[in-house]
Amino acid sequence: MRFSEKTIVVTGAASGLGLAIAQGAAAEGARIIALDRTASPFADNRVCDIADEDQVKNALGGLSRIDAVVNSAGIARRAKVDETSMADFDAVMAVNLRGAFLVSKYALALMRPQGGSILHLSSGVATTGTRNRAAYTASKGALLSLTRNMALDYAADKIRVNCLCPGFVNTPLLATITPERRAKLAALHPLGRLGEAEDLVPMALLLISDQGSWITGQAIAVDGGYNVGHSDDI
Repeated sequence: MRFSEKTIVVTGAASGLGLAIAQGAAAEGARIIALDRTASPFADNRVCDIADEDQVKNALGGLSRIDAVVNSAGIARRAKVDETSMADFDAVMAVNLRGAFLVSKYALALMRPQGGSILHLSSGVATTGTRNRAAYTASKGALLSLTRNMALDYAADKIRVNCLCPGFVNTPLLATITPERRAKLAALHPLGRLGEAEDLVPMALLLISDQGSWITGQAIAVDGGYNVGHSDDI
């Protein structure tokens, strides 16, 4: 199994992409350190607000080794710049960007002795314009840039850093949308459907495993063709 005797930290592990990736890694032998604001179904479940530096330090305290980190926790707000409150902007940045920064910061010392991999969950909206998602798009674009910077900074430590850029995926973030909006979102993907969390798992596990040992600094789209363009004949 690819992750036997490996310790993998996953944020947002209680639901959505984080849960699916953590379950996939666990099925291949990983010890999962699950970080989330709510309880997750893993033996080593650590309730943590990843935007709080002290909570992150405490959550990772006591570990002697980390082989990989998956920064999956994220929230979204739907609004344009002039319609976004500072509270909403700060909340999105705190979880999506600051949280990934802090977890990476305190994991790195436990990764350096043996090397490892960090995977940020960015988004297809980081690389293409999307209306009415100012704060969310900004946070995901920043994660993409952080990925490239970290890949350069930690290559000498044999720590690889990549990000995934999903299209729109059936996770709790989309749970409340109307059927009409769901159909419109699906139509934006040339493959004709929204993604499922399980669609992201194979690539995520590849990137954090030794099979991805020559991949770093990359933003990889698993998105049903979302970033290729839109399939309507106009």
